[in-house]
Amino acid sequence: MADWAHACYIASMAKIVAPELGEELRRLRAELLEAQERAAAALRTNPPGHVLEGAALARFRTEDEKVAAIVRRIKEIQGE
Repeated sequence: MADWAHACYIASMAKIVAPELGEELRRLRAELLEAQERAAAALRTNPPGHVLEGAALARFRTEDEKVAAIVRRIKEIQGE
């Protein structure tokens, strides 16, 4: 239910864009949800209170940068 509500909220924020970019926006929004889930999963690899380091930190940073890249592209398309 939360994913659906989140997707509806993101969709409502979308500005009108050229038709050829509409499909890219839809794809990016789907990728964003998946990328956020992967980044969150990377944070859960260690017990609570444990500091991320080494491979676990590298994995989180990689996944977090993917999220940031998707958000940057969405904002670029929407003219933000």
